[in-house]
Amino acid sequence: MADGERESTADTTHKKKKKKTTKKKPVTFTKPSIRKDEKLINKYHALKKLQEAVKKDSQLQSEKKAVKLNELNTKLEKLGGIDAYQEASRLGEKRYGGFNSAKWVLKQLKENGIHPDKDHKFRLLDVGALSCNYTKQKSWIDCTSIDLNPQNHMIMEADFLQIDCKASQYDIVVLSLVINFEGDPVKRGEMLKQCTKIIAKDGYLFVVLPLPCLMNSRFSSKELFLSMTQSLGFKRIAQHSSRRLYFVMFKNTGNVNFKSFPRKITRKGDGHNNFVIVL
Repeated sequence: MADGERESTADTTHKKKKKKTTKKKPVTFTKPSIRKDEKLINKYHALKKLQEAVKKDSQLQSEKKAVKLNELNTKLEKLGGIDAYQEASRLGEKRYGGFNSAKWVLKQLKENGIHPDKDHKFRLLDVGALSCNYTKQKSWIDCTSIDLNPQNHMIMEADFLQIDCKASQYDIVVLSLVINFEGDPVKRGEMLKQCTKIIAKDGYLFVVLPLPCLMNSRFSSKELFLSMTQSLGFKRIAQHSSRRLYFVMFKNTGNVNFKSFPRKITRKGDGHNNFVIVL
């Protein structure tokens, strides 16, 4: 074969088809539908915080207070109220890869070798539940799902802070995106205190919080949150951070060494949120 023919053949052989390049989306890319849900959730939280501030404002006359609260209620209704908030939360969970705290709870129980005694079921309280998350585990988990405004007939309407502590003792309590929903910092602390009363000794507490609540707050940090829970007798067993959420598992040791945690700046500078838990 002639040299020219070899070159021609080589050229043809080594010709590669151009690969179709696709424009990569940045890590920070968020679908418009997700941004819309997040916007609604953020607005709802902001209005609830304003409500709590107005209720606590001792300098406001009762008439002016009533007018302001009525205005805020109207704004909440225009957003769609708690029903719209919960639907946005549910859709948000679905869009973020089907986030479900129950998966993490079950994974940690398995990895840590935690299982009920023979002929006994774990009594689990799922607070702020959007759906019944533990039906497949009913052979070994007796789950009570509660919410202030249930979207499912299987979920009981109840206020976590109003639960009768003497009548209710649970092996496991799950607070998934519940503490941050409460607008009053003192009530957030009351939720943690309530856990010491209703979780049996050697029982477990699972908490899920938006990551910015601890990593970008001027009043809160992960270390501070862990110090709070430790003072209430909770020992950290496991933790995990995703891009948006912080997961933590505690064991109730029963060794309460209560300390007060007032509102205090822990992170200086601009661009921080005001999330805080007061004990």
